[in-house]
Amino acid sequence: MSDDSTRLPAALELTGFSAYHGSVAAANDVSFRVERGSAVGVLGPNGAGKSTLLLAAAGFVRTTGGLSIAGQVADRLSPARRRRLGLAMVPQERAAVLELSVAENLRLSWLTGRRATPYEQARESVLEIFPALAGRLGDPAGNLSGGQRQMLAVSRGLMATCDVLLLDEPTAGLSPKLISELVQAIRTLNERGITVLLVEQNFSVVERTCSYIHVLNGGRIVWHGPTTGIDRDSIGDLYSGARRTRPPAPRAPDPVGEPRVRTTVDRAVPAGSGEPEGT
Repeated sequence: MSDDSTRLPAALELTGFSAYHGSVAAANDVSFRVERGSAVGVLGPNGAGKSTLLLAAAGFVRTTGGLSIAGQVADRLSPARRRRLGLAMVPQERAAVLELSVAENLRLSWLTGRRATPYEQARESVLEIFPALAGRLGDPAGNLSGGQRQMLAVSRGLMATCDVLLLDEPTAGLSPKLISELVQAIRTLNERGITVLLVEQNFSVVERTCSYIHVLNGGRIVWHGPTTGIDRDSIGDLYSGARRTRPPAPRAPDPVGEPRVRTTVDRAVPAGSGEPEGT
């Protein structure tokens, strides 16, 4: 077993990290590691600070504390420079340029990314994961269904040749069938080595895609651990602020045919509760 001195840098690491709306900390003093090749979920009720945390990690809102990408200090870098380090974010608003065709959206993301993979190869890889887009390449993105637009949004993140993909509630508003398709797509890209940090309110989605969970409430991590270490009722208690007298019993392994995404993530230890610095 290796010690900290030989452990590879995390794909993404937050240390005493706070994110702000104006002068108000929406996410406060958050610390955790997302190991390379892992799939990690962030759950929480509305207003918990989940989306702001992702926006902050991608460089779009004011922050204090530390952030590193693959071992490189990145908390002062612009969003574009973070993208060049391999970090891509798919926001909740289904990011796509609706007036451009599907193919033009994909090429635009490739041009503004790292271009580590030739365009045709990157596009072919994306269409293997989202075959429904293959027949819509010439269509304006605005003509796609809601589910197809979300597939395009995730595809744009992948076209940037990312190593770490931040997903902000990608299943919001989708039908159960499309949710299942997107869950399978997230599994597939994770199995191909892409690190995933997934923000969701839907526990079932996180349960099927992630092996480790952080629960955020009031801008702070209130629970973290393996996905098998918590159940739906306990998640509800954490959302409402209720306390259980004992932790939930671990659940049985997934049934055959429903393998959980492989990953190992160290148990995070949140930093102290000191007030964040102003800037």
